[in-house]
Amino acid sequence: MHEIELTEAEDGQRLDRYLRKLLPDTALGAIFKMLRVGHIRIDGKKAKQNLRLAAGMRVTLPDSLAPEESATPRAPANQQSMGVAPRIVFRDDDLLVVDKPAGLAAQPGSGQDHNLLTWLDAQPFGVRTATFRPAPAHRLDRGTSGLLVIGLSPVAARALPDAFRADQVQKGYVAVVDGVPKNRAGTIDAPLLLRENARQHQPKVCIDDAGKHARTDFEVVAAGPSRAMLRLRLHTGRTHQIRAHLAHIGHPIAGDRRYGSPSVLGHGAFLLHAAELALPHPVTGEPLQFESPVPKHFRAAVQQK
Repeated sequence: MHEIELTEAEDGQRLDRYLRKLLPDTALGAIFKMLRVGHIRIDGKKAKQNLRLAAGMRVTLPDSLAPEESATPRAPANQQSMGVAPRIVFRDDDLLVVDKPAGLAAQPGSGQDHNLLTWLDAQPFGVRTATFRPAPAHRLDRGTSGLLVIGLSPVAARALPDAFRADQVQKGYVAVVDGVPKNRAGTIDAPLLLRENARQHQPKVCIDDAGKHARTDFEVVAAGPSRAMLRLRLHTGRTHQIRAHLAHIGHPIAGDRRYGSPSVLGHGAFLLHAAELALPHPVTGEPLQFESPVPKHFRAAVQQK
């Protein structure tokens, strides 16, 4: 039999949810059966699936289900040659804030082996257990650059989503758009509906009364012959919110072909940057504030004809 001693990373989790993460290739029904007959035990005893776990408990599994031991994180062979990595803005034992470059996907599924998670897996910091590894607390599109926050410990990873839901996290963006808005400032209040069958080059969300409430404030901070730079504040955090809202008012983000921009800036490139981030520290509660400089090519794009 194989035995695992639980840590603070598992503290408070339900047993069935822990086992689903620990044994992703085992059917849930099979897990429940093993709990009933005692093939999986907690502190040597049978346990119910809704048991709340605590640090120090011992989980006993059949040897056939023993998870592989986690190896020391190491960069993939092709990672160094790619030269695409985020800049670390802040780090302590619980929290990491990075400045993500455009072109680096925050999550797998972008068609590339290298993404922010593979970069994180290659770093020597952060807690890793059989059921936890550091991951971003929110998302930035692959084409969007700027500030991204990551929970390095289980305590921080659990607290960060609560802070987002409680509207304790403020995010500010800068975008270069096609055309110059007539109003120097305004609010876009339009519901967004996720399109389930959208193709790769079609809008992923659309304005629809059946969608979720979404609100974006904008302010023109620079204007050129055919483009403008906007500062944006989000009151909600919907998928593709800024991209869809700016397209809705007739000023898509420059280079965002998916949402109707005529500008061609390179494969998958568009000019949206997460420039400001403010949040309470997920463990200490200390107020934190970060800024990322606007990329130089944003200003150059505004002045182009």
